[in-house]
Formats: sequence, C-alpha cells, structure tokens
Amino acid sequence: MIKPKKAVGNISPYTTAKYAQVCSLKLDSNENPYGASKEVLLALKELSNYQVSRYPHYGELIDKLAQKFKLSDSEVMPTNGADEALSVIINTYLDINDELLCFMPTFSMPKLYATSCLGKFRSVNYYTKWVFDADKLLENVNLNTKIIYITSPNNPTGECAKIDDIEKILLKYPTIAVILDITYINFASNAPDYCSLVKKYDNIFIVKSFSKDYGLAGLRLGVILSQKNNIEQCRKIISPYSVNIAAICAGIASLDDFEYENHIKEQIAISRNALISGFTELGFRPYKSEANFILCDFSKYCDFVYWKLNSSGIKVRRFENSETLINCLRITTPKVQDIGMFFNALRKKDMLVFDLDGVVFDVTNSYRSAIKETFKYFANQDISDNKIQQAKELGGLNCDWDLTRYLLQSYGIDVELDDIIKVFQGLFFNPEKEGKKGLIDNEELIIKPEIFEKLSERYDFCAFTGRPKDEAIYSLEKYGILKYFCKLITQDDIEKEKRKPHPEGLSRIKRETFYNNIYYFGDTLDDIYAGIASSTEVYGVAKVGTKNAELLAKAGAKEIINDMSKIDIFLENKEYKNADN
Repeated sequence: MIKPKKAVGNISPYTTAKYAQVCSLKLDSNENPYGASKEVLLALKELSNYQVSRYPHYGELIDKLAQKFKLSDSEVMPTNGADEALSVIINTYLDINDELLCFMPTFSMPKLYATSCLGKFRSVNYYTKWVFDADKLLENVNLNTKIIYITSPNNPTGECAKIDDIEKILLKYPTIAVILDITYINFASNAPDYCSLVKKYDNIFIVKSFSKDYGLAGLRLGVILSQKNNIEQCRKIISPYSVNIAAICAGIASLDDFEYENHIKEQIAISRNALISGFTELGFRPYKSEANFILCDFSKYCDFVYWKLNSSGIKVRRFENSETLINCLRITTPKVQDIGMFFNALRKKDMLVFDLDGVVFDVTNSYRSAIKETFKYFANQDISDNKIQQAKELGGLNCDWDLTRYLLQSYGIDVELDDIIKVFQGLFFNPEKEGKKGLIDNEELIIKPEIFEKLSERYDFCAFTGRPKDEAIYSLEKYGILKYFCKLITQDDIEKEKRKPHPEGLSRIKRETFYNNIYYFGDTLDDIYAGIASSTEVYGVAKVGTKNAELLAKAGAKEIINDMSKIDIFLENKEYKNADN
C-alpha cells in the first residue's frame, strides 16, 4: 500500500457529515441562518451558459473587494473560502521545522496546514478567559516562530483583539508573518479597522470568509488582504482558477447589497443578546461575544443541555476533546423568531428514571435464561425461576453475575466471579458475533417507542441500570429508543461499592440534570432502597398480588405499577389524582 508522507500520516482529518443534517435548527457551524441576500440569488439565476463554460475572471470582484477594504487591487486575492486562504499563506511562508504560534482554543485548520507542510504547531493558553493578551503571545515567540495566527473575533470564544495589540506584535517581530483572521468581524459592535494595517505593515495577512456574514458557505469564497509583494508570493502557490464563477457573481452581489449586510448585523445582535440574557436567567455562564455565536459554560449540565437541544432537532457544537471547553457549547445565533423555539427546548420537564431489566425490557428469556444456563454449566443441574426470584427478593443482588454466584454458593458450589462472568457473557452478549449476539436478542420491549414519543413532550428520560454500558446501549439502539434517554447510568459508570442499592447513581442523575419532579421506576428491592436513599419518589414494578409487589410496597415504593406497557395511562391517572389534591 502506498503511504503518504509522514507528516500527513499523523494528521487526523477535519470530518464533515456525508449528507445534510435533518434538523429544526442548525446552530453548530456558525452559518448565516438568514442565508444570502435576494440580490445574490438573482445574480446566480442570471448566470449564462457562456460564463459557466469558461474559466472565470476575478477583475470585477477584486475591484469590489479593494473598494470595500480601502486597498489597491494588488493587495487583494480571492480564495476558495478562508480555508484556502490559510492554506496558501502557511504553505508559502512556513518551512520545514518552522513554527506556527497561536492561542488555543481557536480555529483548527491552521494546525492541520502547518503540520502537513512539515512545520510545527504550538499553542498557548489564555491568561484570562477569554481576553486576548498580546504580551502572552510575545512571551512565547522563539527563534523558530515564523507565523503567528490570530482570529478576531475568535472562534469559538468570541472576543476581539484590540488593534493596538495587533500593532504591538507586528512592530515587535517584523520578520514574522501575522495572519489575522477577521471572518466574524462584521458582527462586532465596534469593529477595529484592521484593514488599515495592510498599508502600514508588510508582515500582516488578513483573511476573511464570506460564509458567515454574507451567507455564502455553500459557494466557498474568501479573500487574502496583504501588501503587493506578499500577494505575488501567494499567487505562486494558489491554483489559478480556484474561485468558481458562481462564487464570484455571488461575492459581487453581496458586496453591493449594503442594506442586507446591515440588516443581518442588526438581527444577529438582537439574537445574540437574547441568548446571553436567556442563558444568564437559567443560571448558566455565557461569555461575551462579538461574533454570530455564543460560547456558554453549562458546567455539570453540559451533556444534558446538549441532549435536550439535540433531541429537539437543534444542532449545536460541543467540545469533547478539549479540556478548556469540556463543559461548553458553542451556539450559532438563530433567527430572532426562533429564539422562543430554542429556549422552549431547554424548558424543565418532569424526569422519569427507569431501571431497564423488567421495567423497559422483559428479560425472562434473556438475563433469566443466562442465569439458568450459567448455573447449569457449573452445577450440572437446573435451577427454577422460583429460586431465582427468591434470591432477587433478598435484595443486595442487583447484578446478575453476583446473583448467579450466590445461587451456586447456596448449593455449596464456589466458583470465582471472573469464571462466572466469562460463561455468563459468552451466553448473553457477544458483540463480535454475526447475526444474533446471544440471549440478549431474546428479550422483548415492554414500553413501545410510540409511548416514549408520546410522553417526551412532558417528560425527559434517564436510565439507572445494573447492566454494562455496551449491553444497555445495544438493546436501546436495537429497539430505536436510545434517542429518548438523556443519560445512562450503568454498571460501568459507578464504582462497585456505590452500585445499587447505594443511591449514587440516582444522586448523580439528580446532580447532572434539571427537572420539575423526578420519579424512579424499578422492579427490585435494591431499586426501592436506592430511590429512598436518594430522596427520589420511587415506584415499584410488579404484578399486583405477587409477593414481589408486597415486598416492594413494604420497602417504601410510593405505588405499584402493574403493567409498564401502559405507563402513559398510569402517568395520566397520577396527574389527575395530583390535580384533584
């Protein structure tokens, strides 16, 4: 197999969705929610076959750009999006072992481009969150630093750099190329005149995309602004016709539509302020932003907020691989008229927490069968359902591995737990097998997907289960109901000493979600004990009239629910009772 050069082999690509996302609000990529202006759409409609079939000429677009930024046409170079602009500058000026320096977090592509041309990438952290600090950057410049990359407003933090700070860097190191990415500058309330720096300094490269403010993300248009000699050097690297005729026509029409540009800025400012106010009222920490997005710290609720938005069809950006942003989400400002929809998705609901086995899934022919078969493997005899139920009713045996070992020991057979687990799991769940994965495929769904869908308008759902996580996810995905669960607390999420009947799992759900009221449904004594210990209203799941129902009620279950397949009716009756009281 042919291998790429070493630098490329070590790079993780920037991944994008293969197909367009189906969602109510797409707020994860900072695209303009209002789209391009009508003038742009008209210009595209009027494209002639002659224009489409000939290589493009940039002259009119360059003239418009020069006029917009108060530069000469020799100081302007259109590019295929800001991505190509960054790639061209970095490939032109960064040599092997040269270094690109920037603050983190920021836009990720410069790191990829620097690494791919055998350069080095080095980032520094903010002193103060999120305040651009020129001195911090200057302290970190060394003999290998060839490029300093700055975004203003920065993505994803939203702050602007003062023009004096940019000049301080340009003056201090005149032989270092400073790339200033101003893609979001049109959204800034008091935007610095960065473009005036091009006339004064020969080491600045200003980069801008037309994807955000002008709504041309699908056409890929960007620009480099720099002194004439720098532009000529970059022309040696760039493809001669990288900007297509549709992007050129759209860019010209966008630059002519001043009224639409101002309208977009006004609407984004209204929406941005509404997000900040809304998040603050909810007790979260939104950071000040000069861009068309808000970075907000949701602390311990981050995963839950992300799920609530996503389950309502609202896509936002999360940062799972960043320590500094681990509890943050970046939200593109929606249309003003969609602010209500956005915050409606975050409204508090009642929370239903389910044990899975015997509550959501009928495990008679799955877990129960695995217990029987594992017992028989070691004991060379059968064990009855009655014996298994009697053991479950003792409490303290929520894990079926422990239950199986207890049953064997009650027959005088001592087997190491690891050996029991090996046999049990071989019978129950082998994800590597083709087709059926084991006895897990024999279980049946008790609460149908349509019931979850019906209840989801009024309730959020969590699971607190003794299952390993991969088994829980497998079964929930198999029946198409995983999407309804905002949080899964499984055997793998809780240290052994704090598993049921310890309340830690439920307490964690209560800490990491927000709700009006919370109810837990379980079918074992351990479930009831965990609910009571965590001060959670807990309901027992058992056939009315059975010994198990009696034990659950005696242990403190608020009420016994006979049939979880009709939980919607149970909850409706419960609401009527509460209303009457």
